[in-house]
Amino acid sequence: MHQFLDISKNLELWDETIKIYNDSFPEWEREDTTHILNNIQTGVYKMFSYVEENEVIGFYILDTNASLDYTLFSFLAIKESKRGLGIGSKLCLNAIEYFHTNIKAKWLLIEAEERQAKLYTKLGFRTLDVDYQIPKFNSDESLSMNLMLIQEKSINADALSQIIKDIFKRGYSLDENDIRIEKQLQRIQQHEV
Repeated sequence: MHQFLDISKNLELWDETIKIYNDSFPEWEREDTTHILNNIQTGVYKMFSYVEENEVIGFYILDTNASLDYTLFSFLAIKESKRGLGIGSKLCLNAIEYFHTNIKAKWLLIEAEERQAKLYTKLGFRTLDVDYQIPKFNSDESLSMNLMLIQEKSINADALSQIIKDIFKRGYSLDENDIRIEKQLQRIQQHEV
């Protein structure tokens, strides 16, 4: 028997869940855990732990900005010993269902490496035709990723530019004048999304 438990209502699962987070993501890809917890407690993030037989197996985080009408499916991870069992698909499908039934935002986006993008495509996302470079946490470097959108929605370049600026400033903690923001905005304007 498995269940998805909202961390904001079950903070006793925090330590077990955040261990999976720390074990699954390299340091450059990890947001500060105090920032994550604060965003959970203030309702900006929704974090769900996937629990089987009283053990946290995985989790996902949805980051919503209602004023820009979007949600970023920002993190998903599974305990290494439980990978390859279809749990990632269950987490993703639960996140999509939660978005559709509980979040009043127009767009659900996700950033994904090539390997993960294949799974997300099977589950209803499409890759936007944009050269997308995410900032690395605590670094001046960037990394190429797929920016994906749930398929039944479309988005124009102006709305996407505002969202990307928000993700980079609020999510990656970039300064307003960080050159990576301007470079990414220029790449978006060059493509039809």
